[in-house]
Amino acid sequence: MQTYEYLASVVNAQLNNSKAAKRPKELDCETLYGIAVRNHMVYLIFSELVKEDDLDDQFKASIQAMLKKSILYTLIQTTELSHMIEGFEKRGVKNLPLKGAVMKYIYPRPEQREMSDIDVLIDDNDMPKAAECLTEMGYGLKQAIKHHDVYTKPPYMLIEAHKSLYDKTVDGNQFRYFLGFDKAILKEGCSSTYVFSNEDFYVYMIAHAAKHFYAMGCGIRNLVDVYVFLKKYRDVMDMDYTRRELEKCGIADFAKNIERLAFDWLEGRELDQFEQDLFQYMMDSGIYGKDENGIWNRFCDEKKENVTKFELKRWYYFPPLYYMSEYYPWLEEKPYLLPIAWIIRFARGLFMHKGAKKRDMVKKIKRDQILVYKKIYQKMNLKFSSRS
Repeated sequence: MQTYEYLASVVNAQLNNSKAAKRPKELDCETLYGIAVRNHMVYLIFSELVKEDDLDDQFKASIQAMLKKSILYTLIQTTELSHMIEGFEKRGVKNLPLKGAVMKYIYPRPEQREMSDIDVLIDDNDMPKAAECLTEMGYGLKQAIKHHDVYTKPPYMLIEAHKSLYDKTVDGNQFRYFLGFDKAILKEGCSSTYVFSNEDFYVYMIAHAAKHFYAMGCGIRNLVDVYVFLKKYRDVMDMDYTRRELEKCGIADFAKNIERLAFDWLEGRELDQFEQDLFQYMMDSGIYGKDENGIWNRFCDEKKENVTKFELKRWYYFPPLYYMSEYYPWLEEKPYLLPIAWIIRFARGLFMHKGAKKRDMVKKIKRDQILVYKKIYQKMNLKFSSRS
């Protein structure tokens, strides 16, 4: 039995309250533990693993403890989310809960869908009132990062108050598409809390996954999200509208490939070679991806069928003008200064310790793996640009 087949059995056992297949001997507990933690699927995977009779007692006790913590964390998060929305409603804070704060209630049980933090969009004008509300709830501002403020509350609560739905440094087109509350509708019975329609929530969910995939890769929990959401809502969604909006965002091909893999995987169909490669890449990437994967998004724009390891190294150490212009806009007017930009980039990487994992990956990767990743990114067809 392939790893992906066993994982499908485990996930389906949780989603459908069925019995999982017996874990294959070649898939050891430590490997499964790594997959579960890396992809934020602790409850989905460990709830089945803990049922095995032949587990080491110490290992079984450790995963039982993680399951209890996961359930407790879900209870605290859902309670805090409810209190936050109540506080925003009282103060008239225009808000839109995002991502896991919505997906938790679409899964059969909230604990099946982990989230590391509570994400919410706040209207710019209401950020001071939101800060007051969160302070009253016991949160403190940890830091402001790009398009969101991070609030923490001991021992482990985290709220990200977003000022915009999308990071403009990743793709200017999608940043403009998701600007403000334009696509949100007032939640029934509320005066300040907004929601997306099913169609627009799905477009945003795919856009968020695509952003992570483009930048550093994303994990297989995204496949479960897609499957759970579409199984519940696809028959009542306007799929023509949804496809048009995905096209506008430049993520239609990404969505098609992710949907195909999600349904083939979780409905037990044999995965073709591309699907197997994509599944393995996502499983290894984990929920937030890996820094070293950040090289593939633009390197794979190269249209050569066969790429050598030497060409990958040359591209990484001496990127082409179109890539460098994204980070050094002055190159557009002075392209002859490209060598100077290479030197600056090299110095920043050396002295700020940036790109160390990428450099290590470039040294160690095999040619066959380069071709696999190249094909994956080309088929996903993500043409993002912060300047678009």
